[in-house]
Amino acid sequence: MRSVFPQENSRKQDAVEVKMKDLKAIFFVKDFAGNREYQDDVLPELLKRGRKIEAAFSDGETLIGATEAYHPQKSGFFMFLADPKSNNTRVFVVNKNLRHIKFL
Repeated sequence: MRSVFPQENSRKQDAVEVKMKDLKAIFFVKDFAGNREYQDDVLPELLKRGRKIEAAFSDGETLIGATEAYHPQKSGFFMFLADPKSNNTRVFVVNKNLRHIKFL
């Protein structure tokens, strides 16, 4: 179980407890407002390090990016997306909620 805070400078009592098994992923973002209309460009050729992957989730969402630490027996791994304009700076993917991983 982990504590998640609604904002960067939240008080301890504002934390919400979540179980890793209930998460699809943890998205580290540039801006909390984001842009619902923006569609990430798939530009794996821009990735300079890590192993290029496609991560497909049980809910149908697919992310393209790179990882330096994928291991199917671990709880998850960090992934950097292929679109430099994405609102996501990185994503912690929870392995339990993946449909499949494909190496590109």
